[in-house]
Amino acid sequence: MKLSIHGCRGSTATSSPSTQRYGGNTTCFEISTENHQIIFDAGSGFQNVKFSDQHESFLLLSHFHHDHIQGLPFNPELFDPKNEIIISSGLCDIELVKQTIQKYFSPPYFPIDVVSLLSNIKFLPFNAVREKLDKDISLESVLLKHPGGSTGYKLIEKNSSFVYLCDNEFADDQRKSLANFSKNADLLIWDGMFTEKELADKKGWGHSSIEQAIDFNSIANCKKMIITHHAPYRSDKELDQIAVELPELFTLARDGLEIKV
Repeated sequence: MKLSIHGCRGSTATSSPSTQRYGGNTTCFEISTENHQIIFDAGSGFQNVKFSDQHESFLLLSHFHHDHIQGLPFNPELFDPKNEIIISSGLCDIELVKQTIQKYFSPPYFPIDVVSLLSNIKFLPFNAVREKLDKDISLESVLLKHPGGSTGYKLIEKNSSFVYLCDNEFADDQRKSLANFSKNADLLIWDGMFTEKELADKKGWGHSSIEQAIDFNSIANCKKMIITHHAPYRSDKELDQIAVELPELFTLARDGLEIKV
């Protein structure tokens, strides 16, 4: 598996000289395998995804907050009828997924009804996606703590495992279950929007701290962890300072980063 990061900014896209190196696009992660293209969330970074011309493309949504779906209709390749994409989520039933996306991307919130206009956008129940992937990939989900709900995912292909835990307010009662879900993962994506100091004033916002990631890995034992969902006010300089202090197994996400899982 190969991970490509197209967006790692939280809450709102940023565009300024101080955020160019880590990037300003909101959340979008892509896993490419021998037979599949699996995209996690469609923030503004989704506009830079190149559709596979050889494999099925899947979009798994963690939840429906605007920074995780806003990029969907801004990828020009989506308007090529040959590029089919299957949208799903472990958060709720597929009819609600479709209704939510269609409402968001249709008048009066959007100029056109994207779902009705583009027949190459397909919606498939999460269990049906699991079945389609089952020959090559194991796919699991876990519910996270976030206003309105959110879903984490785990992919296992052969001997490689990838875990995506974005938009989660980590709590002690999750510690054991999430550690079991993530145990020994080759790569884990962690929502580290805040520092521990900032988190004290952000209770209920639905996000975790960078320091919590370090503590969590003491029991999860992941081989590599990537901190993402950077606060929109966090500058490249501030992120550089955080990166210097991170343990060796930890990396800060940045737009354009590619990693072999």
